[in-house]
Amino acid sequence: MTYPVAGIVAEYNPLHSGHAKHIAQTKALCGAHATVAVLSSCFVQRGEPALLDKWTRARMAAACGCDLVLELPALFSSHNAGVFSKAAVDILAASGVVTHISFGAEDPERLTDSIVDILLNEPESFKLSLKKYLKSGLSFVEARARAADEMLPGSAELLAGSNNTLALGYLMRIKEKGYRLRALPVKREGASYNSTDISSGASSAAVRAALRRGDKKAALDALPRASGEILETALRDGRACVSSSLYWRLLRAMLIRARAEDLAKCAEISEGMENLMISAAKEASSFEEWTDACVSKRYPAGRVRRAAAHALLSVGHWSNRAAQRIGPPYIRPLAMNAEGRKLLAEMRKTSALPIVTTCGQAASLSRYAAEVARIELLACELWEETVPNGSFGAEHKRKIIIEG
Repeated sequence: MTYPVAGIVAEYNPLHSGHAKHIAQTKALCGAHATVAVLSSCFVQRGEPALLDKWTRARMAAACGCDLVLELPALFSSHNAGVFSKAAVDILAASGVVTHISFGAEDPERLTDSIVDILLNEPESFKLSLKKYLKSGLSFVEARARAADEMLPGSAELLAGSNNTLALGYLMRIKEKGYRLRALPVKREGASYNSTDISSGASSAAVRAALRRGDKKAALDALPRASGEILETALRDGRACVSSSLYWRLLRAMLIRARAEDLAKCAEISEGMENLMISAAKEASSFEEWTDACVSKRYPAGRVRRAAAHALLSVGHWSNRAAQRIGPPYIRPLAMNAEGRKLLAEMRKTSALPIVTTCGQAASLSRYAAEVARIELLACELWEETVPNGSFGAEHKRKIIIEG
């Protein structure tokens, strides 16, 4: 294949106008003949259920310019930025058809080889500083930022940007593995990733916040027409996780019956965190209140929420270590248009990973693939319990979405 194909890593939670602009920019930047999106599963990197299930968000992507949408399994999509970014890049590289990777960043001009090399190679002075800051009680993210800043002033500010952190994760993985992917960093415009301001250039967080307070018009106005119509249908059909109340019932039921020693066997839970998670669940009246009760200097909100998701999804230390060592064991397409069908046909010849269309096919590949598929299936089934009109068992019947 000789033409450019651009890869995008996304959650589209939901797909707003800024996302649609990024897709168009990406095609223009490299003259891409097609775009391939790697899309988070039903639990996202924040450690929460997605607003919409992965199939609905895949439909949004296909309706707004993505030719082929591939799944980022829940084992990776609900993990920290490092694991999330590595797995997504691995999938794009393994496809054998993607030539570029495009991503947003707060400071694209500062994503230099110098900071990438420090974070990737961890020189001895960096390791000593990192250890010092961790011992002081800082979270890993904050400790890493301060250690990097000692070697390269300004790094802490750079690493404070959510998109910068993911961008560096993509660049580190490309360099570490020697992937032949050309990076296309794009300046992030409008509201920041975590902003709940629903003004011009609203973020996905702002759209979700608007929905929670009942301002559906403001939420829909922030989306391109095709994406907005899909969201409106999901809201009407009771297929959107707008409130955390149903998820909190699931999580709280699991936590109050859990034994601390069993909870400690789950990924990202250590150093007595399990005891705090259980005790807070007995007192908190909401997911947000429980999260606040568990947050500390060492355990920021994102890690707390991801730990809860891992416990709910039964992600043990073996699965967690395997995920970080091996990466994705297969590629699963979710949606495509006519151009995407051609790409998928090409991928069946070029892909370095098996291509599957169901969790059952994935489970037959290996013990590890079966574990990734088990967690994925469980994530989808549990997501169905977080919406007013859930459809338990629906994941077993899902087929690739074909647009156009």
